[in-house]
This record gives sequence, C-alpha cells and structure tokens, in this order.
Amino acid sequence: MQMMAMKLVLNLCLVALLAGCQQNSFQGPAPETLFKDDLFQPISGSIESPEQIFALPEPTITELQSLIRPVTSVQVKTDLLLNYLFSKKGSSLLYQNDATLTAAETLAARQANCLSLTILSYSLAQEIGLYAEFRDIKIPEYWTQNNGYSLLNGHVNLKIVGGKNAGMDGSQSFDKFNYIIDFDVENNKSHFPSRQLKRTQVISMFYNNKAAEAMVHGQYDLSYAYLKAAVAADPTAAENWNNLAVLYRQKQQYKLAEQAYILAGQLAPDQLNPKANLALLYEAIGETEKAEQLSRFVAVRRNQNPYYHIMLGNESLAAGLPDKAIQHFKRGLVLDKKSSEAMFGLAKAHLSLGMRDKATHYLQLAEQSAPSRKDKERYQDKIRVLTTASVQH
Repeated sequence: MQMMAMKLVLNLCLVALLAGCQQNSFQGPAPETLFKDDLFQPISGSIESPEQIFALPEPTITELQSLIRPVTSVQVKTDLLLNYLFSKKGSSLLYQNDATLTAAETLAARQANCLSLTILSYSLAQEIGLYAEFRDIKIPEYWTQNNGYSLLNGHVNLKIVGGKNAGMDGSQSFDKFNYIIDFDVENNKSHFPSRQLKRTQVISMFYNNKAAEAMVHGQYDLSYAYLKAAVAADPTAAENWNNLAVLYRQKQQYKLAEQAYILAGQLAPDQLNPKANLALLYEAIGETEKAEQLSRFVAVRRNQNPYYHIMLGNESLAAGLPDKAIQHFKRGLVLDKKSSEAMFGLAKAHLSLGMRDKATHYLQLAEQSAPSRKDKERYQDKIRVLTTASVQH
C-alpha cells in the first residue's frame, strides 16, 4: 500500500514536523534519552548561534543610530522603523516563503519568510530602543507540498508597543499604542487568536525551520543537529519532537519515532498533526487497529474545520480538478457561511470552468464578507479585472 507523505510542520514563518499521539498517560523514557547521536554523523562547521540569528551588520547599526539620534518620541521611532523596513532606498523587504535566514542574511537578500522578516524587525526595533514582542498567530491547518513532504505552515508577526504607563500598584503597562508588523499582506490573519512568544521560543522555531528544510533536502545529519538545538532552546515545543520523530522514521528507527510522536502529543494534546503522523507510522509497521482508530479521530475533527476543506479545494484546483474543488469550497461554506476564502475559492473554480458570471457573483460575495479593508480592496480589484475582461471578450 502506498503511504501518504509524512507531515512536516514548516511554518514558513516557522518549520516543524508535527506528529504526536493521543496517549497522554504514556510513561515513556525521559525526553533526553530520545536523542541517539550514534545514528548520525557530526556536521562540518557549526550551526548559527542565538546571537548570530539576531545580529545586525555594523553599517546597519551605524545607520540606525544616525536616524534616531535626534528622536525621543516612540511613535516617531516606530515610523522610522516602518520606513526603514518597507521603503528603504526604494528596495522594500519582500515576503517570500523560502529559506529561513538570520537577520543579517535577510537584509542582504531583501526577501525571506515571515519568521526571518520578523526576526529582522525585532532586531531593528531593539537597536532603536522600541518595545517589541513576537506573536504566534493561531491560523488553521494549512499544508503545502515539497519534495514528497507535507509541510504545515504557521505564522508569526511582531507587535510594537509604545507608551509606558505606571499603574497605581507600581506596575508598568505599555498601552498607549501598538502596531503590528506583518509581512504576509496577501492573506489577512489579524482575526485569528495569537499568543506572545519568548525570544527562546523564536530561537527554537528558527532551528526547527532549519531542521525541516534540511530534512526536505535529505540532509539528515544537519537536520538532527538543528533539532537538538531547537529542543535545547525550547524543550516544551511539540513541533521539535514531532520533527525528530519524522527524522527517526526516515532512518527506520520506528520505536524511537513512536516515542517522540507520543511525547509531542503529550505536549500538545489538542493538535491533530501528531495523531495523523502517528497513524501513518502505525500503518507502516502493521499496527492497523491503532492506525485506523487515530485516523478516524483525525478525520472527524478535520471535517469540522472549514479551513481544512478550503485547503482541499485549493489543492484540487492546483491538480486541475475544479468540480472537486467546488465540492470542498461549498463544504467550507456550510461550516462557515461568512467565509470569504471559500467564496473566493468558488470564484476561482468557476472561472477555470469558463463560468464568468458565477465567478463574479462569488467574488462579490467574498468582497462583502471580507474581514478587513485590505481584503475588500483585493477582491474589488479582482472583480474589476474580471468584469473588464468580460466586456472586452
């Protein structure tokens, strides 16, 4: 039987191979015993240190200090930071789901994934004395494919907070204004819940991304080195143990993979990816009953998620199956009647079938239900293009 691709959590804001288990009462070996150095060769050179991840080039530091020297206002400093990021010398930083880079590498490349761009923004904010915090955006499951792996995408951004107020009890609060720096402007994610991340968690995400990227390219020794660093930075992150489990499965170390998946599940019992990955592992080793039990549980949960059906719809469109895509998008609308993403998907699917009137209809519905002004403008632009093309046609 052909196996499905293993699930990597590649948050192109952060990468991780999410897999786990429902057995929260599992009493397995201590987490540190799950590392088996003898299965891997030492890498040549060394991986990036935490300091190197955030370090800025000296010319950049000099330029920043020159910009802010006459400035005392936090609001003006924030404006200077945004100008530096988005319009510096006519070369704005660009969001691109690609390799994970350090702050200095991102400056040189002028484009990177959201984790790298957010790390750079944080370093720049720190340099000019702004209070900044990383935010992990709890977006629904969304998968992409790369070299036989299914990659689960996540998202992070940066919150700049200005204005210090003293409370009656002597506490400090930063609540006069805040600004979100988010480089994925194509897809508004502000309506999803978020949580603050510690710097060590972001370092762990960086290493986890690098580990997943290395694994996709078959560099298993390098992936292992990055995963050890990721766990050292944040041993409670389920993504790290999930990715380690996927790596062990590649090395045919099935018992170790099972134990790492189970630990990932203990750390994040609500996540479905660990259960799905563990089901694949059980199927591979002949534990059919366990595999089917987990698979049924995951299927029921995912079928209640409108974003899961939207993802399947987009995958069907990419595969040239617009009729199947329409079924998925309509299922998404049943679960969330105000889903502009599902309406937009229906517009794309009908357009691919040459049904311009229906495509325009669903685009108009998407524009009406869009959660933000930018999304509304994006749909309005697409409506104008479509109607113009229809008139010309």
